[in-house]
Amino acid sequence: MHLRSTRPTFLTVTGLTAVGVLLTCVAGPAAAVPAAPSWDTVKAAKSTDDASATTTALTARLNSLQDAADKAAVAEQRTGQGYAVAVGKQQDAQDRATTLAGQAEDARTTAAASAREAAALTVEMTRTGGPSGVTTTLITNASSADDTLYRVSAAARLSEHAASTLDAAQQDQRTATALQQKAEAAGTALNAARRTAETTLTAATEQATTAQTAVAEQQRKQQTVLKQLAYLHDTTVEQETQTWQTQRAATAEAALPTATPPARTGTDPTIEPPSNPPAVTTPPAKQPSAAPSTKPAPAPTKQPAPAPNQSPTQQAPAPTPTPTKQPSAPAPTKPAPTPSQAAKVLSYARAQVGKPYVFAAAGPNAYDCSGLVMAAYNSVGVVTGGHNVVWQYNHFKSIGRLVPLADRQPGDILFYSTDGTAAGGYHNGIYSGNGMMVEAANTRVGVVERAVWWPWQLLPYVARPTGSL
Repeated sequence: MHLRSTRPTFLTVTGLTAVGVLLTCVAGPAAAVPAAPSWDTVKAAKSTDDASATTTALTARLNSLQDAADKAAVAEQRTGQGYAVAVGKQQDAQDRATTLAGQAEDARTTAAASAREAAALTVEMTRTGGPSGVTTTLITNASSADDTLYRVSAAARLSEHAASTLDAAQQDQRTATALQQKAEAAGTALNAARRTAETTLTAATEQATTAQTAVAEQQRKQQTVLKQLAYLHDTTVEQETQTWQTQRAATAEAALPTATPPARTGTDPTIEPPSNPPAVTTPPAKQPSAAPSTKPAPAPTKQPAPAPNQSPTQQAPAPTPTPTKQPSAPAPTKPAPTPSQAAKVLSYARAQVGKPYVFAAAGPNAYDCSGLVMAAYNSVGVVTGGHNVVWQYNHFKSIGRLVPLADRQPGDILFYSTDGTAAGGYHNGIYSGNGMMVEAANTRVGVVERAVWWPWQLLPYVARPTGSL
């Protein structure tokens, strides 16, 4: 069973939609969540017109709660990547089994035809007394010396043809037997791959259930903090959420590396990323201690409310996705893409916001992280290397489409890794500019656009499938 995201109860017209997007941390690995300032403390701060310290404490708690939610979500993303790998192997096994089964069937047909030809020739030679009888008949019926020589030559060719026909029939049969054995072995491997995929999906689903519970709890506590901030500042929960989102995006952008490259010339070498580049080492940026800015911020992307008859904590069923065939990573055959394609990709990805996260899904109704990336770029005719985070990174590396994270542009693909290597990749999303990204986040929140989270786990190279490098 595939888990589908359920929406938290506070995604209402009161403006808590932005909380539902699960804005993730940029302040460092999850630490102990600070105690929440009580309502009495908040009321006292408001009455004395000294809200700065309380605002700082509330903001710190918001960020720490988000850290805890993200930590739970990352565990789910890792198991999701494991399932994507298992599905890919299952698809490979299916392709091999199908190919070998077809080859074995063709070989059996060829062997049967060869056997019939050899049998027919044997019957004919037996009827005429075998090779020696055929030769005697041909020679004794000759009318001249020339005719005798011709008939002797024909008899020799007949014997050679018989021998070669038999050899061909035997070889065809050996080929058919060998391919049948390979096809049977491929079928066994396919069954094993299916069992592995099923086991991996079970583990991912269990992890998703745990993560959903943890994320929902952090969201509930965040709602309380946002209400306290709104009371303290005489604003609304929606305004405080927007301010927090804008602040986190700005902090995320500041935490990412900044490009200061020298002027390039025609003789400069092409950037060649290492095989296993290290993760970003930029230290986590501290959250501002000042009160959040009250400057207007862009309206957050809204998530749809839960269905009327569905409890927010219920797991909504989702359709089992059909494993996506994993294409190879061919060299690009299309004309050089234009920068405007990145805008089209972002527009496509943003149009999916609010749709659920389903393991191994690639649209149009649900996505996982690499499925969203693949679908967004397929919408402009760009191959991504398959439905898998690691495959996508390696594909773009193989065709020279990686650039340093410091040179990021909207439309580039961000890659998260557990150990700073491409092999450790477990999640990706599309950078949308100004510290924001579009991603299929997890089964709790689905597809969202939010602040870039955990910069220290980003690989130092992004993929730029379109535009100039």
